[in-house]
Amino acid sequence: MCGIAGTFQIDHARPNTGERIHAALQCIAHRGPDDEGIYTNGSAVLGHRRLSIIDTSSNGHQPFADNGGRYTIAFNGEVFNFQTLRADLEAKGHTFRSTSDTEIILRLYSLKGPAFLHDLNGFFALAIHDAQDDTLFLARDRFGVKPLLWSEVDGRFLFSSELRSLLALGAGREQDPVSARQYFAYYYIPAPDTVFKGAHKLLPGHSIHVDKSGVRVERWYDVVAASQQVKKSADPEKTLFELMDDAVRLRLIADVPVGAFLSGGVDSSIVSALAARHHKHLHTFSIGYADDPFFDESQYAEEVARHIKSEHSTFKLTREELAHNYTRLLAATDEPFADSSALPSYMLCERTRKQVTVAVSGDGADEVFGGYTKHQAELRWRSPGAQEQAVRLLAPLWKALPRSRNGKWPNRFRQFDRFARLANTPEDRRFQELAAFTTHEEADALVAGRLDNKALLDRERIFSEAFQRMPGMNGALLADVLSTLPNDMLHKVDLTSMAHALEVRTPFLDKRVVEFAFSLPAEAKLVKGSGKHILRTTFGHLLPTTVMTRSKKGFEVPLLDLLRGPMAAFIDATVTPDLVRSAGLDWTAVQGQVKLLRSHSPGTSQATVHALLVYLSWWKTHAS
Repeated sequence: MCGIAGTFQIDHARPNTGERIHAALQCIAHRGPDDEGIYTNGSAVLGHRRLSIIDTSSNGHQPFADNGGRYTIAFNGEVFNFQTLRADLEAKGHTFRSTSDTEIILRLYSLKGPAFLHDLNGFFALAIHDAQDDTLFLARDRFGVKPLLWSEVDGRFLFSSELRSLLALGAGREQDPVSARQYFAYYYIPAPDTVFKGAHKLLPGHSIHVDKSGVRVERWYDVVAASQQVKKSADPEKTLFELMDDAVRLRLIADVPVGAFLSGGVDSSIVSALAARHHKHLHTFSIGYADDPFFDESQYAEEVARHIKSEHSTFKLTREELAHNYTRLLAATDEPFADSSALPSYMLCERTRKQVTVAVSGDGADEVFGGYTKHQAELRWRSPGAQEQAVRLLAPLWKALPRSRNGKWPNRFRQFDRFARLANTPEDRRFQELAAFTTHEEADALVAGRLDNKALLDRERIFSEAFQRMPGMNGALLADVLSTLPNDMLHKVDLTSMAHALEVRTPFLDKRVVEFAFSLPAEAKLVKGSGKHILRTTFGHLLPTTVMTRSKKGFEVPLLDLLRGPMAAFIDATVTPDLVRSAGLDWTAVQGQVKLLRSHSPGTSQATVHALLVYLSWWKTHAS
């Protein structure tokens, strides 16, 4: 796991001196504390920060050039089937000077060109310079585990693993108000856009070809088409078990210590149980809350750890520790991102990194196999019974009752209210609303001035297109895999893990597992009252019944008490009229959210205020 950055001079009338590459690499030094390398040739400058995982010797130094010097690569990621690929190449007479996966990638590119991407099972962002043709090729992995951003400024193509590094290379800083509006709805900015006009995220499964004629972006992977090629299984549970077991096994290969995140939920428990089959002394890690038992699920993680006989560490967090790390997380945030679960994730990664360099996680299972409450809601809208009808008829009651995420019943009332409110909305628009943390009206109110509604609608076509390509509930899962997964969940993992130079591997996003999952009918994954059905039936024998049957709670944080308590002074210092207006936000609406937070009926205002704090802190540091 590493960080990459670089430039390519499209306008050949100007030399590419690479004068900004050192500053750009310094911005991402946390991603790769072990080594730094720079390559300059012709129009291209490639920079690399290394976190040594496979072949930790100097033989793995990057940027890495082939023996003839024609091709040079800067690579961020892991290819988990590299040993098989290497063996195939050696059988054909190829020799290698390292044991790294990077050299395998470069050799495959020299033999096959961009088609080699289909051979890779892993996650990655990469840039390859062809010195002979003076071209640059970039690509991002299938599901967006690793980030890759780019911009074109004054005849120069710029790329990097993080936005701050892209800015150091010379990308523009003009605010995009449509992106700001999306941020306050979803608490992230969906790819391919960023908070700045002219700066882009490369979409998952896409590549870029750059030469003197300009920039060409293409899709190289389509999960729908790939899943249609999967052979039907006579025993889906047996097939899934074999695929997941092998996916976990491959992700335990490393030349450094490896552990596992264990929350006590279904997904991380499955991964940890499978990892324990292949790792004799598996170390598992979890987070708990010392002051907030409602949010503390560490007892479930400890139960699983005892069951699988792992060495387990639980990190109990106090509100004071959360407050201290809140501002540290803001400093590490590369682009406005307000999923509050990033805070415990950030702290979990920091503590885990002190003992291991790689951790496997259960990320991706909810999106691929249907584990969210919104999936259950969508299923119930499609086949309503007496319970669903009652919730709709009692809509006025839910609005009158206290609704929040801070208790069992207020959270239930919040869910009932949302269910009733969206009951008559078209499926694609309804699922789009479910993907958002706030209503579109609330998000509109926070951004000052009139927005380009057409631009907003164009950016959100991903939801309607998903339902067009895969009908029914599989369309809902596809929408999540294309939107929520890369923009929220995987961004969170990358942000919080790379802040501490910890590599996180996600077996549920092995391409074989995802493609197999999408080849199954929706009812194999989702039944009313139970998401991830096939996961529970396939892996139930590995884990305690209490874990496999309990409802999903999520990686929540006691945000309301945190913001009304130890972070209150920080709010007052940050949410000022001048800063709010300079960031393009509406002072009256922002002030109203802070007042609501401090009222007797805060509702869900804590999430909005958190999003405001993230945005304003980021703006003050990077944009103002």
